Amino acid sequence: MQEYKNEYYNHFSKKRDPIPPQFNREENFMMRFRTQLPYYGYNENSLTIIYFKEGVGDLIMRDKKVKVDGNKFVVSNPSYGWEYFNKSEDYIDVLSFAISDDLIAKFNFFAFASEDQLLNVPLDKIEQKSFFIEKIYNADHYPSGRLLKSIHQKSCTDIYEFLNPAELTMEVLQAVYKDQFRAYLMAEKIKGTKSSTKIEVLKRLLVAYEYIHDNIEQKITIEDLSFVSALSEYHLYNSFKKVFGKTPHQYILNLKMDRAKQYLSIGNLSISGVADILSFPDLASFSKLFKKTYGSSPKEFCIN
Repeated sequence: MQEYKNEYYNHFSKKRDPIPPQFNREENFMMRFRTQLPYYGYNENSLTIIYFKEGVGDLIMRDKKVKVDGNKFVVSNPSYGWEYFNKSEDYIDVLSFAISDDLIAKFNFFAFASEDQLLNVPLDKIEQKSFFIEKIYNADHYPSGRLLKSIHQKSCTDIYEFLNPAELTMEVLQAVYKDQFRAYLMAEKIKGTKSSTKIEVLKRLLVAYEYIHDNIEQKITIEDLSFVSALSEYHLYNSFKKVFGKTPHQYILNLKMDRAKQYLSIGNLSISGVADILSFPDLASFSKLFKKTYGSSPKEFCIN
């Protein structure tokens, strides 16, 4: 069982060190550590992907400060640098990737080249093509986040030493790219003339999206979502519907029904208990919506 307490382990070099590494854009790093890290700075950084299993702190990227905490991840594009501050100096449990410019250029060629190019010039590269939306993401709500979480879990077991760091890095990079590609498609649905404005609105919508998933057992109002996303209620309503294909209320009810189905399938809660957990006003309204959604009442679903 690996713990990485008070050490920094680079899976590429298989080296452990009591002090944090000095990243650079020419090398690939796949780091695991559980340490007290009051400060770290990375000047002229490469593409960096950081998964925080536990711990808190502040990241400053492009002169913007974002707060990080447990089960979150962030993607930082190659830029002039970023800084991390942990004033409390509590332990943080982290899996991080620093991906070299060379590997990014090879990935860009794979992602954007034609089939003929992939066969005829397989060793070609495309410089500086991929740029990702820099935001703190909840790992549970995105395929790339769930992948990072699973790699972190494996890193705490004996099988980790047999996993290839280059392959794991490529797997993470592809997963992040797919998530980000979907995000850019979402952003195109948002009203606006500037792509930067659309991306900013999408970032705020994703805050509302994560808030819904994190609080689905509570009563969630449009006012709540407007507050957490820093969007007006109408702007939130209109943009959410365009991006997710449902109004916030419809999306919340669909998610509640999905959760209700899971609870009833497990079978350790009564129907009224499930209705209470999901904050329905009464059993009748819960049963009516369940039947409308699945074509059978909760009681019929449990019997079958």
